[in-house]
Amino acid sequence: MKKNEISVKKIANFLDLKYTGKDFKISNVSSLNKIKNNSLLFYSDISNFQFKIKDNTKYNLKKLQEYKNIVIITTEDIEKKMKIPVIISKNPRLDFQRVVIQFFSDDELKSKIHKTAIIEKNTKIGKNVHVGSNCYIGNNVTIGDNTKIFNNTCIFGKTKIGKNTTILSNSSIGIEGYGFSFSENGSVHFPHIGSIVIGDNVWIGSNSNIEKSQIDETIIEDNVKIDSLVQIGHNSVIKKSAQITAGTIICGRAKIGRNCWIAPNSVVDAACEIGDNSFVGTLSLVKKNFPKNSVIVGSPAKLLRKNV
Repeated sequence: MKKNEISVKKIANFLDLKYTGKDFKISNVSSLNKIKNNSLLFYSDISNFQFKIKDNTKYNLKKLQEYKNIVIITTEDIEKKMKIPVIISKNPRLDFQRVVIQFFSDDELKSKIHKTAIIEKNTKIGKNVHVGSNCYIGNNVTIGDNTKIFNNTCIFGKTKIGKNTTILSNSSIGIEGYGFSFSENGSVHFPHIGSIVIGDNVWIGSNSNIEKSQIDETIIEDNVKIDSLVQIGHNSVIKKSAQITAGTIICGRAKIGRNCWIAPNSVVDAACEIGDNSFVGTLSLVKKNFPKNSVIVGSPAKLLRKNV
């Protein structure tokens, strides 16, 4: 964390939020699990504002009064329960993140190509790209400006990666997909001769796999966030700003709509389509198509309600 000292009113002004209390300076941020003096915190009873998912964790907010020079970002209804300085926000988690990024986050990673990385000759690498140790970047790969590829990651085939994208360690992009047909002489592998297109501002977690397409394209659109231990099959399409969380399997030819949230350890079966702004609950098995604004849970998954 970057060391800084900043006034509460400056933070409120940066967020363009209301604050009428006494001004003082804070020097760090902290969580409700480990509160520090002279720090900024946040609290909300909603863990996911997009889908109005409640937070299961309960905190003793009265203990905040025991600390000195702390301020909390929280909602207007929670403010009434507080006897400490409060910055009122409609989305405390997001505004807290904005403050951390602006004032307390320091990018320790310098853009460089590590000497142990193998980069084939027929590649195109943009400006300020970082490639970590023991990475492999194959022929016909294109990497956009300011992208970061962490240690032990391999990128194969006709893969195009946009700008400002992050791929964490031990991931495989453009790998051959799992596709076999049966014959009298055994299984015959379907050669994957297509490509992958990954947009700008994408995040791909550690130990994740994205298969190249059999013929056309596997597509990950702009601003998609993919957690660790995720498998995305050939010819899948993940549309803008979708979030795919840990342990999820997206089978081949599936389509995930814009702004969807796929909760941990879910499976979206082959060729299934999930409409925009939908939520898939933890451990769900999606075996059919669902329209936009669906909240989907269970195995097999069923429509719980519409997200309005």
